Amino acid sequence: MDYPKSVPGIGLVNGKFVNEDAVAGLPGSLIPATWGNGVTDELLNVVKAAGLEPSESDATQLLLAVKKISQAGEDKHAADIGAANLYMANYAPAITALKDGLVLRFTAGNANTGASTFAPNGLLPKPLLSQALSALRPAEIVAGSLCSVVYSAARDSWLLVYASGGNSVSGRLLGVRTFTASGVYTPTVGMKNVLVKVVGGGGGSTGIAATNSTQISVAGGGASGGYAEAWLSFETVNTSQVITVGAGGAGGSTNTSGGPGGTSSLGTLVSATGGGGSPYNDPLTLPGFGLYVGGFPSGKPSGGNIVNTAGAAGSPGICLTGSILAGHGANTALGNGGFGSSVALSLAAPGSGYGAGAGGIANSFSQPARPGGAGAPGIVIIYEYA
Repeated sequence: MDYPKSVPGIGLVNGKFVNEDAVAGLPGSLIPATWGNGVTDELLNVVKAAGLEPSESDATQLLLAVKKISQAGEDKHAADIGAANLYMANYAPAITALKDGLVLRFTAGNANTGASTFAPNGLLPKPLLSQALSALRPAEIVAGSLCSVVYSAARDSWLLVYASGGNSVSGRLLGVRTFTASGVYTPTVGMKNVLVKVVGGGGGSTGIAATNSTQISVAGGGASGGYAEAWLSFETVNTSQVITVGAGGAGGSTNTSGGPGGTSSLGTLVSATGGGGSPYNDPLTLPGFGLYVGGFPSGKPSGGNIVNTAGAAGSPGICLTGSILAGHGANTALGNGGFGSSVALSLAAPGSGYGAGAGGIANSFSQPARPGGAGAPGIVIIYEYA
């Protein structure tokens, strides 16, 4: 739509209509029927597209039609024409450039199985992120989902702010339930999904024997507990679940290995095994070289559909040309392993926080026997979403 610039003798001035100036003897512009009808038809098309019946006496119809069309959002919704994890849609009018804050909707044709992208009108695909700003996990979009996405220029990505029927972490956080001791979890009314984090108990460190004037004793650190993280729906966690929090492994006595940490779990759904204790070793008579392993991780956790990882091994203790160094306990994301204690300290350092292994201990010449340290207990954390 434009001024009728191509019509000869129409009398436009600087490309626009002007009034007649009788004093100056200047004629006014003419409005040809073709142009007048074209303008009217364009405006009527907008009115009709909004489902309104054109009326000569109603001067508010165009404004009302624009509002109704905007509310319907028909220009911002399209069907997905891509594949699983590769969502694409064509909008009319076409999206020709991405702008910060651009909001679009599409009906997904396929469920996602992992990290995904979105591309409107043949533009380059950009990552599709959750509201937690991470790559999508499986089934956050299901086939037939009505999805709302917003473009973030800062991240050069699309944020999935809503997906009907999917498992997206887009609901309101109801609360966080933290279990540092065994108990029972009862779902909060209105809960739809939970994010569960489970850490097994850390392993203890071995005790060391007394030494004479030619002997040393060295111990490695305890292993850390395993870690499992899972996103579960209400259909999976719809009844009360027994919570088990694994104890930290006991420190060994003066001649026994450190104890293993206990397994932590949410019912039978998610569990993380504890870390192993460091093994006992007899004193070393010098001269000689000694390497004393730390505790080994236990088996791989189960039920974590986001993370399933065994704990880390405890650091080894070492004796080299008479110099001795006790092993450190293994760390977790929620705890620090105990440090390797020197002969100046009578007690081994326990693991701190949750799931960390105990530090080892060392004896130089003519020292009494010393007990090992205890590993840190595990933990279960449940984030409930509406």
